[in-house]
Amino acid sequence: MSKRQILMIMGIWVAIFLILGFPSSWDKVFAVISGLLIAGISYSMAPKVTVPSGRDLPFSEHRSPGITNSPTQAQK
Repeated sequence: MSKRQILMIMGIWVAIFLILGFPSSWDKVFAVISGLLIAGISYSMAPKVTVPSGRDLPFSEHRSPGITNSPTQAQK
């Protein structure tokens, strides 16, 4: 089962358990546990942010001093 499907089921669970009529203390426990599970799964689904290296950036200002673009410097 994918994380996306688990989130969908957890969302349905949160909508249903409020209607089921559990005692208020149980509602609070279910809400906290469900919320933590949803937050944890959502956090693990976040895309990984990578920092590009200087070689991938288009402007020479962002590159390392050792990398040159001009043909005159490369010919020396």
